[in-house]
Amino acid sequence: MAHTISQKMARAAYERIAARKPDREFASFARSFPSLIHACGLAQAVAFARAKQRDEYLKDIAAVLMAAGHDEVATPETLEEACRKSCVPAYVRLSRNALQAAGWIKRYVEASQPE
Repeated sequence: MAHTISQKMARAAYERIAARKPDREFASFARSFPSLIHACGLAQAVAFARAKQRDEYLKDIAAVLMAAGHDEVATPETLEEACRKSCVPAYVRLSRNALQAAGWIKRYVEASQPE
């Protein structure tokens, strides 16, 4: 049975978060990153995460994006480069998938946090 891109992303996000057991700081950033993409765009959101030294979070985003077929974004550095150098249709696709990836990470982070 073939899996959808969303199912592949969900599995990759779950595996990353289950292996990590995120702390409060990571969880807070994971909760806010999807809205940051909405407000500023993916390129600025990634640049902000890099400036705040959130490379662990960006590694998770890159891993989930790779599961969705974005082989060009294996690391935070290549994700940032892809944001800057992609043509408009590729950037839009990457942005939509990154928003979806961030949403999956956010869901699993919230599920893993104690009340």
